[in-house]
Amino acid sequence: MFARLHDRPEELASRLLHRFGSIARIVQASEPELRLAAASGEQWVEALLVVRQLMHDGLRETLVRTRIGEDRTALYSYLMITMRNLGEERVLAIFADADGYVISEEIIAEGSALQVMLTPRRIFGRALNLDARRILLAHNHPSGCANPSTFDVNHTRRLSRQAGELGLQLVDHLVVGFHGVTSMKDRGFF
Repeated sequence: MFARLHDRPEELASRLLHRFGSIARIVQASEPELRLAAASGEQWVEALLVVRQLMHDGLRETLVRTRIGEDRTALYSYLMITMRNLGEERVLAIFADADGYVISEEIIAEGSALQVMLTPRRIFGRALNLDARRILLAHNHPSGCANPSTFDVNHTRRLSRQAGELGLQLVDHLVVGFHGVTSMKDRGFF
């Protein structure tokens, strides 16, 4: 027989919604934030963390089994679940081989709610260490707006040029907002 995670699930749901403001924010909350929200003796945090990790791993598995950017639906779903509700800006790099198969997916920079410092050395150094040939970048806007800023566009153009000089290809740079993902490549920004 399974132990109950909470005696009054409706009360727990109400308390968590009040504390975090939305289901999405509950799902994105860090482990310490969730533990602070748990009352003494409550066992639901571990269950939530396990379920969240399983969902993340399932989406990531779909992403890794396809060529970079080939299944945009899976890619966008993965990015929306993992990045859209973050309170700080985060840059994710997906590195792929010459045929486009994903080698690695890594967080390469984190910053404040307004900006993140991303250096070419960090991106390209990691790509070269992995023997990657293609790179897809994605970052979120904590404001929720998926439109790239002027800085985003100029920085991406510079990174694309630098990648080419190193024999690498910047496949795309995606901006994740609350309601969608914007492809800078599709918009013709680089």
